[in-house]
Amino acid sequence: MNVSGTSTLSGLLPAASSFNPSTLLSSISSWKAYIVPAAIGYATLCRMLRYRGEAKLRREMGFPEGCGREALARMTNVQAQKIIKYLAAWEFPEFHLLALQFGLFKTYGIESISKLLLATRNLTDPVKSLKRYEDTAALIGEFMINPPNSERALHAIARMNFLHAKYRQDGQISNEDLLYTLSVFVTEPPRFARRYEWRAMNDMERCAYGVFWKAVGDAMGIQYKGLLTRDSWRDGLEWADDITAWSERYAVEFMKPSPVVNVPAKALIPMITYWVPWFAKPFAEDIVHLLMDDRMREAFMLPEPSLAAGATVYPLLMLRRLYLRHLALPRFFELKRLGPVDPKTGRIHSNVVYGNFPFYIKPTISNRWGPKAWAIWLYGGKLPGDDPEEYMPQGYLWTDMGPKNRMGLGGEEMEADVKRLRATSRGGCPF
Repeated sequence: MNVSGTSTLSGLLPAASSFNPSTLLSSISSWKAYIVPAAIGYATLCRMLRYRGEAKLRREMGFPEGCGREALARMTNVQAQKIIKYLAAWEFPEFHLLALQFGLFKTYGIESISKLLLATRNLTDPVKSLKRYEDTAALIGEFMINPPNSERALHAIARMNFLHAKYRQDGQISNEDLLYTLSVFVTEPPRFARRYEWRAMNDMERCAYGVFWKAVGDAMGIQYKGLLTRDSWRDGLEWADDITAWSERYAVEFMKPSPVVNVPAKALIPMITYWVPWFAKPFAEDIVHLLMDDRMREAFMLPEPSLAAGATVYPLLMLRRLYLRHLALPRFFELKRLGPVDPKTGRIHSNVVYGNFPFYIKPTISNRWGPKAWAIWLYGGKLPGDDPEEYMPQGYLWTDMGPKNRMGLGGEEMEADVKRLRATSRGGCPF
């Protein structure tokens, strides 16, 4: 017989016999006394801080909760831009960008718009399409995050006008096409917030979209007479409602199934699902179809999303909404997608990639050698500093924006347009 084993067992038996379940229960109860109040306190803190930013912005802008339409009628473009910047950089950064992306995507459901994109190959060419998307996002970002009368906002609008001018003069872009494109930037962010974010936009925020994009439309020379139901509007809400109703009528008439618009759809969806592993791409494409409205999906001649996609995505979006609303603290730092102007070169860097390639991103140790960089490299993606002739890590000048065959052009035309815009006092109320 093993004497040492027997003595070990005999030593354990008293310890086992001395175990008291009530001691364990009392320990758990004592932990509950701390955990439950802490969890309740954290949830309460999240709730308080979540809505603090919205209330603070209302006070700063002078539109407290319950203010009437008379107050909103006084909203200036300067105020509207500040409100939209807050939503894009603090409140809804992910879905705000996604809404603008889907809004731009939605315009390709209009056959006349898709025809121009196919003719210029700015969407279907594997090289041109990458730069076109980044430049479009950067220009919109410039006049969205910078004050309306700032040099950056004025030059961004002037560059956009220059790039459109040739096609407008040739009759390849109609006023209706521009108005419809303008409308999606008014309608899609509030729609995405209402359907997918942790809260819907309030009247002040929706009014800001009307004020801001009306001012952009004015700067672009878009005509509303004979298209919208009114010739004058009392505030941004009324204008937003008017252009929303017009865009719905326009889509009914012109957004129809077409092989022409199917081509850009097939080019864009792979860009959206670029970082999804190959084995999950079919399901990811199904999710993209799900996020489209029925008319848009039918115009692109895409299949209906599967029941599995809906059964997966909608519950996850609901859980995300509940988590952000009740269990997540708000952002403590502004999301800055664009950097400052380099005082020596006048160039501007992007801080965040809008699409899938590092256009205008300055190489750093972190973005070339950090964990995320290794993951991108292993996946086969491009890093800041790769292919400098293509991705321009030195940043951009205004004349760099646009197709390669128009880079370096339009400087004089832009400056003349900037001078015109300065004279219009873009910071005031556009109504």
